Amino acid sequence: MVSVTSAYISSIQAKLSNPEVCMKILAVDDEPFILELLTMMAARAGFTDISTALSGEIALDMLNAGDIVFDCLLLDISMPGMDGIELCGLARATPGYNKTPIIMLTAMAEKDYIDRAFSAGATDYANKPFDIVELHARLRMAEELVTARQMATSGNTDTDGSQFDDAHRHAFDISDEIGIEGVKNLIKYNALGNYLTQLSNAGIAGSQVRAIKIDRIETIYARASDEEFLYAISEAADAISDALSVHGYMMAYAGNGTFVVVSNKATLEPSSGLETEIQNLLDEKDSEYDNGDPLDIEISIGNPLRPSTSKTQRIRKTFGRAIARAENRVLRKRAAPRPPNIRLVGG
Repeated sequence: MVSVTSAYISSIQAKLSNPEVCMKILAVDDEPFILELLTMMAARAGFTDISTALSGEIALDMLNAGDIVFDCLLLDISMPGMDGIELCGLARATPGYNKTPIIMLTAMAEKDYIDRAFSAGATDYANKPFDIVELHARLRMAEELVTARQMATSGNTDTDGSQFDDAHRHAFDISDEIGIEGVKNLIKYNALGNYLTQLSNAGIAGSQVRAIKIDRIETIYARASDEEFLYAISEAADAISDALSVHGYMMAYAGNGTFVVVSNKATLEPSSGLETEIQNLLDEKDSEYDNGDPLDIEISIGNPLRPSTSKTQRIRKTFGRAIARAENRVLRKRAAPRPPNIRLVGG
């Protein structure tokens, strides 16, 4: 997701001979030299449509003006006045930019800056001084996100142009990483992977990863409308956020009813207590389908693990193991099912 693999390097080399890359980029830095360097380095990968701004205030005016709709933002963190983290948050609140790839640029490696940047809505993170291959790879990944979003948007219609009939089928697959709004520190799944790769060895020692799975998600998906399914995973996200509010954390929805959480806690403790706490919060919600039937959301949590120390394998190994633990927990619970949530009607 964020590691610079030979495949990415090969794609970059191929793009060097093709200048027709259409992604519109806005680069923001208070140093004119850095903007010139970024423009030159991006152009070598074929990204020639670059606008620049010398301050966060100027950049925000450009976004709000709407003269150009940018596909990717490169934001320096350390700027006088409005810094890059504040600009990132304001950009996310600007119409049309809630899903735009945002790459933070900084020489600061402290975990606090990384946490704040991703909490504000950053997609990725590039360190100064820039490595040309790494910068090209991150721009290429941003381009892939833009392309995927465009394809997803165009895919919401049938071949004859008519909208999906939600009464007969979903407009998305159960495995899709559906966007959930309004939940604290809930970021995109690819952004969570990018966040994980930024952790230093000290950051890894103080962090843990676990996955949280909605039980019988297939049953909910089969019965629910699109709105009801989004409601179900949003209810789960709210309960997870409430339970984790006392700890520093980042989380993302990975599809298939699964959330992956990176939290700031050095001690690896069993997840049974957290599972009970989140389940109690969900039971208190008394969630319902639109027709009033109970929407009993149950969750299973795998025990936490430490992120892999290998930067190139950190995402795949860590997230894969965490999700496998949550899925194994689901299977164990099915052998001894949890009693149904009994609701008292009347009084």
